[in-house]
Amino acid sequence: MASRQDIGSYYAANAVLESRAEADVISKVQGLVEEVYVEEGDFVEKGQLLAKLDSSRYVLALQQREADLAQVKSELHRLNSAKNQSLISADALEKLEWQYKSLQASTDIATLDVKETEILAPISGFISNRYVKVGNLVHQYQHQNLFNIVAQDKLEGVIYLPEGRLPEVKKNQPVQLKLPAIGAQSFNAHISRISPVIDANNGTFKVVVEVANSDNLLKPGMFAEVNIQLGLHSNALVAPSRSVISIDNNDYVYKVIDGKAVKAKIEAGYRHSGLVEVLSGVSDEDTLIVAGHNNLKNDALVSIVSVQE
Repeated sequence: MASRQDIGSYYAANAVLESRAEADVISKVQGLVEEVYVEEGDFVEKGQLLAKLDSSRYVLALQQREADLAQVKSELHRLNSAKNQSLISADALEKLEWQYKSLQASTDIATLDVKETEILAPISGFISNRYVKVGNLVHQYQHQNLFNIVAQDKLEGVIYLPEGRLPEVKKNQPVQLKLPAIGAQSFNAHISRISPVIDANNGTFKVVVEVANSDNLLKPGMFAEVNIQLGLHSNALVAPSRSVISIDNNDYVYKVIDGKAVKAKIEAGYRHSGLVEVLSGVSDEDTLIVAGHNNLKNDALVSIVSVQE
């Protein structure tokens, strides 16, 4: 039987989930690793201490800069007093002031070096890889990372749609994700970004789908089946897909009328989950044949074995 219900138009694609934010942690100074405070799988907050380098050399350098700065500052204070202003030329005083500013900058850099012997998390997330060990010599800005951190509170999947679908997708449009790795469970997601550029090589455009992951059930690298709802027709007349026969780009069904199979051409709309929207050619009261009708002839006598509502 034909029936009335909501039916949508969906675009199906596949995507691999990725972290929305990811960071490689490197060292800004050189030194031996004294302590490592986190392991792979640990959750860390932004600014949390991950590891500590030997800071002895940097502390001594800072103390030296501070001593030099204090000496020049004291000299400036002495010469700037009213009774000593006549003992030094304006040019020499200016040079001393520039020396003070230079030493102040050097002291700030030395302070920063000491601070940067503490390796801090640049983002909140999970430690996906720990590369460093206690006793390792870490070089300044070396290519080898110390840690890799991935944020998993929100994950993304990238899909590519044909250019003809561009008018049908909008930002924040609802999306359904199914993850075969966790029993094909369905998750609500949405479109977060749409590229305005069409790839001339394949005629597609990029769409980024975002899904919340507050319970950390989803993991980066998981395969996802993506269904984007492009449209929804409410209270539409629908028929089982099995009842529709396609011949030469036309769709037909067989109605049961007075015990006979009557062939009728239909106009099909949305198709989803084994249903076809019928825009014309079928009414609400029609009984349709869903099995054994591929070789039927028009007006052939038929017997109804069962009726599916």
